[in-house]
Amino acid sequence: MNTLCISRIALWVLSAAGFSLAGNAHAQNYPTKPITFVAPFGPGSGNDVIARIVAQKVSENWSQPVVVENRPGASGGIGMETTAKARPDGYTVVIASTSHIVNQFVSKTRYDMLKDFAPVSVTGSMPYVVAVTHASPARSMNELVAIAKSRPGKINYAAVPGGVPHFMGEMLKSARGLDIVMIPYKSTTDAEVDVISGRVEIWFTTMASALPLMKGNRVRILGVSGEKRAAVLPEVPTMAEAGLPTVDVTVGFFFLTAAATPKPIVDALNREIVKAIDTKDVRDRLAAAGVDPRSSSTEELDALLKSEVARWGKIIKDSGVRID
Repeated sequence: MNTLCISRIALWVLSAAGFSLAGNAHAQNYPTKPITFVAPFGPGSGNDVIARIVAQKVSENWSQPVVVENRPGASGGIGMETTAKARPDGYTVVIASTSHIVNQFVSKTRYDMLKDFAPVSVTGSMPYVVAVTHASPARSMNELVAIAKSRPGKINYAAVPGGVPHFMGEMLKSARGLDIVMIPYKSTTDAEVDVISGRVEIWFTTMASALPLMKGNRVRILGVSGEKRAAVLPEVPTMAEAGLPTVDVTVGFFFLTAAATPKPIVDALNREIVKAIDTKDVRDRLAAAGVDPRSSSTEELDALLKSEVARWGKIIKDSGVRID
């Protein structure tokens, strides 16, 4: 090996060591300013609800403001892209979900779940529900299907194009041969007024979004995703119990930050978020919103994301769902 090669190797080693030391130095001082949690859907969405509960506790524990910023649009893509392109310093963190994995396979996105982000922690999972306005004559999924069959092309549903609600709508159409029409929204919560008024007949949304309206007698929940009935809605059957096992998506939520963020800072974020999620009052608040709370290491989330991307890629390929 010649002298020039040795010099280059030595320079690379010194540079790498310098980068590592710089990352450690930043992590020791981190955070020195407010942190932004990006919720890629609107207020009241599952991402938003979880982000605000966790942000409050992280802010208390860290004595540093944590601000939740809603960045809806492009089926959640705007919030994801904002985080992917943010300065990789740990001050911009997005709470992503299964919807963003699904969206990669059914529409064009400008982010890659596995390349553009550093995994921070899982936050938990939440069932999706099928809801109708409280004035709807449908009292069960079977009755809703019967109404839709009797009025082909006349029943509509609210969905975020390319997201889980859109996928569930397509699966319901396929499972029962229905002709129902999608009405696009930036976020499922943007459809609330139209659902309550009856302008939208079917609402696929997260438990967190639907529960407050159900408790106020504004909507009726006919079915819930998941292997078992939700603890907060024990009287509502699962989609499998309703005879619709393919219309069944339980959404996972997780915190991510920009891919190039130094590991010491990612680890610091992980410690504080895990500490917050594992606090009893946070877990109780998440459970009351319909969330099954769970935290993880960065490595566990990395493995989960790889598994979920592969799993959903196959599910969606087999389903034939595609949005141009």
